[in-house]
Amino acid sequence: MRRTAFAATMAAMACAAPRDVVPESRDVTAAPPAAAAGYEYVARRPLGVVGVAESRGLAPEVVKAVADRIANVVDICATNLAREGRLVPAAGRIAAHIDRDGTPVGLSITVTPGPGPTANALLCFVSPFRLVRFPAADVDPADRGLALEATWGPPGMGKPPPAPLP
Repeated sequence: MRRTAFAATMAAMACAAPRDVVPESRDVTAAPPAAAAGYEYVARRPLGVVGVAESRGLAPEVVKAVADRIANVVDICATNLAREGRLVPAAGRIAAHIDRDGTPVGLSITVTPGPGPTANALLCFVSPFRLVRFPAADVDPADRGLALEATWGPPGMGKPPPAPLP
């Protein structure tokens, strides 16, 4: 009798509507990669992030090296300002043509408004970028250019605030 009940159960299951054999799950997605967010390359450091918003006429390895160099300088500068209590969370953007001799020219600079962010940006982001020299090339400066965006601030700047106390 047991075999008959078991066979009947198996027959009923075999005739049931088709069902997925994979149990229900929840999709987990990670943050999109930097390129998906619209940046060619992103250099992250503890106190700052530098992203390449656009580059033209420059080798990718040159662009990456410049972004890494500027990110290192931003991080060191922000660390020193934090020690002095003068670090202000802010962001900036530099767009420039690259002259035939490799000098950045025709800079367009945008910075978070205010005296603190402006001072931080000039010291930690704009001045170091002005010192960068790119490989020389006999091309029209309009054909070579770079746009960098940076953000900097104290540690934990991107973390959510702690829960309020009851």
